[in-house]
Amino acid sequence: MNAASFCRAGETQNLKSFDGLRLDYEIDYPEDRNASRVVVLLHGSGPQDMREDLSAVSAPGTKNYFFTDVSAALTAKGFAVVRYNKRSYQLQQLLKKDPSLAKTSKFNKYIKKPLTAMIRDAETFAKFSARTFPGAKIYLLGHSEGSRIALQVADRNKLIAGVGLIGLNTQSLDTTLFEQVVYRSLYYFDSLDADRNGSLAAEELAANDAIAKSLFGQMPVIDQDKSGTLERAEFMGASLMNILADMPGTAEWRKEEALLKKPAAILRQAAFDVSFFQGELDNQTQAYNAKALQLANTFSWKKPNLHFKFFPGLGHALDKRTGYMDLVFKPADKQALGELAAELDSRWK
Repeated sequence: MNAASFCRAGETQNLKSFDGLRLDYEIDYPEDRNASRVVVLLHGSGPQDMREDLSAVSAPGTKNYFFTDVSAALTAKGFAVVRYNKRSYQLQQLLKKDPSLAKTSKFNKYIKKPLTAMIRDAETFAKFSARTFPGAKIYLLGHSEGSRIALQVADRNKLIAGVGLIGLNTQSLDTTLFEQVVYRSLYYFDSLDADRNGSLAAEELAANDAIAKSLFGQMPVIDQDKSGTLERAEFMGASLMNILADMPGTAEWRKEEALLKKPAAILRQAAFDVSFFQGELDNQTQAYNAKALQLANTFSWKKPNLHFKFFPGLGHALDKRTGYMDLVFKPADKQALGELAAELDSRWK
């Protein structure tokens, strides 16, 4: 494996993706420099750098580089790890240097079909890893959105020997948004509804609580029948409106997503190794997704290449949470990452 001579550990380089956009990347090596097993990390949603920096959604002052920590656990078990900047992050950095790029045809080419582009970027790095390390086994480890990308890439490319999935969501973007924006928010409503009558009266909205204060300030808009109380349906309607308003790019994403094989369909047919790693307190890609797949495999598919590991008390990035509605990220639990790496090491030979 001579690639180490031109891909030194900790050295940032760039690779031309399928459409010419150059994405920065780094390769992390195990202590013995052996690169016979290579893992490509695939990011969660949003503009993510090669570290998957979660500091902005962590407690103030906390540095939280999820992929850096994941890579350290994997290299400790003898894997080489490829980390790269997600397309949206790389474009964000280019625009900071030259805002006029946004008006060019080249930029418009780079932002077309974002879901397809993410899949093809991941394919680019998987194939690059295979070329760079001849004879190495190539694996993908995806987090959240990246777990769905990993399945698409592995389904299309026989060079992928296995995938690891941290926080896989089995459903569409719209279903995921509904779960996160409408259903998850009901926990707040129910916590304020002291008499459990399905509405929040003035005294309940007067509670010394940040959510109650926020809702009270919005009452002129969300109290649609002007009753002075906030009905459960009014609360859910206000939450749902945030989805119906459509974020930029949502319509294009739906079109692309509709053309892809569903995760369950890929898993039912998969010949490659699949390892699920799921936090029980994950409130973004809830644990019931992995549990449903485990049930399907136990009673219907009966595939020996699907493996499930659940982590009590851990959240979306395998970080410790105080409860399901704890939305603040923390650095990934070191013991959990060690167990993840050990499991992959035991199967990915």
